[in-house]
Amino acid sequence: MIFDLITIFLVGLLLLFAAYTALQFLGKFPRRTMEDVTPYLRPADFEELQSLLDPAQEVNFRIRLSSQEFQSWQRKRIHLLREYLLRMSHNSLVLIEWGNMELQQVPASSQQSQEITALARELVQAATEFRLYSLLALAKLKFWIVFRMGSARLPGLRQVSGIDALASYNRLKTAAGTLGLTHGDDYHQVLMSRL
Repeated sequence: MIFDLITIFLVGLLLLFAAYTALQFLGKFPRRTMEDVTPYLRPADFEELQSLLDPAQEVNFRIRLSSQEFQSWQRKRIHLLREYLLRMSHNSLVLIEWGNMELQQVPASSQQSQEITALARELVQAATEFRLYSLLALAKLKFWIVFRMGSARLPGLRQVSGIDALASYNRLKTAAGTLGLTHGDDYHQVLMSRL
């Protein structure tokens, strides 16, 4: 009897996961070309991310504020970091889709096509790495929010599963900017202003 209930529960979870995956796949952006990148990027302040992950700033406020004030301040910072990571995670997904589309559209075997292929692959790799970091960090932040851990240490999120947030996002921006340059200086400038 218990085995049957466990089996039904696991099959139900599997069906829910399959339905969720199918809905995500059906709702995917059709074919993200270079024109479909910049309008969909969400603004994220890299300097603010650096500030949120700065251990010196956190220690400074931990010393200067009372325990209750610090916990209140830290909860706001946790929510702000979560917001920035949601935006940056979305942006990395947009860039992954663009990089994959660039790989599909490259004409066969010329010097320029090989260069664009290498740049698109680098973008996809960098964006995938940052997306993995952001999803793991977001899970940790959500845990802190749910369990009201206002004393959590944000600088500990600078590196998650061996991925350094700041280095990974810089790599992502560099890869996107380099690929953006292949579409002209104007496009490159607009793209970089949105990242």
